[in-house]
Amino acid sequence: MRKAAACGTLSIVLAATLAPAWADNRTDNPTGSRTGDDDDVDNTVAEAADETADETAEDNVNNRRRHRNRVKDTDHPVCTPRIFFKRGHISPRNFFLPRTRYTDGPGGSMTVSVTREHEVLAFLETEKEFVRTSNPIEPGEVIRALRKNGIPHLEERHMVFTGHEYTREISDGMYGNMWYRVFGYRIGWSAWSVLSTCRHVEIASGIANVPARFEGWKYWESKHPSYKGRRLPWK
Repeated sequence: MRKAAACGTLSIVLAATLAPAWADNRTDNPTGSRTGDDDDVDNTVAEAADETADETAEDNVNNRRRHRNRVKDTDHPVCTPRIFFKRGHISPRNFFLPRTRYTDGPGGSMTVSVTREHEVLAFLETEKEFVRTSNPIEPGEVIRALRKNGIPHLEERHMVFTGHEYTREISDGMYGNMWYRVFGYRIGWSAWSVLSTCRHVEIASGIANVPARFEGWKYWESKHPSYKGRRLPWK
């Protein structure tokens, strides 16, 4: 009996001693506590966040660089160098043919004709021409530009052939005057250079005397025969 009681008491003591140890082992890693695997996950997330931050910073730098480049391109545009022309004032001009002026009268009638061929050429009166242009301005360049600016019937040269006979009655007591001419214009012009920076610089300007595609006789009457405002000794 004494041996059995001792065995029972020893069992109770061992049970009491082992129970707290088992409970302590259960509470060392409760549900939701961090383990070694959780620490690895946190490190990976942190590294990903750092990489995202680096990429965002790099994108911001690239955006600022592109913005600076756009501003730079706008401040310094690039154009193809070229020359263009502007048209100024315009007035009619007659190109009178030499040796085709006739005067007759007083009264009666007069018949005239062109007896020789003649060529009328356009020419420029240059007001100023700067060293900025390597080649001189040619009449053909100006005339082509003026044609594009609304005067399509201009010619660089006009040829007059023989013939063109004309008869006109003269008023009583008056003198008749005839002179063959080619119609044309006196036109102001200016030449401009476009630089690579898109800046416009005037390089030349002047007057263009240009024949048109029309010709004919000019007739007028006067009380006295005259030439260039001077009265002729006519009887």
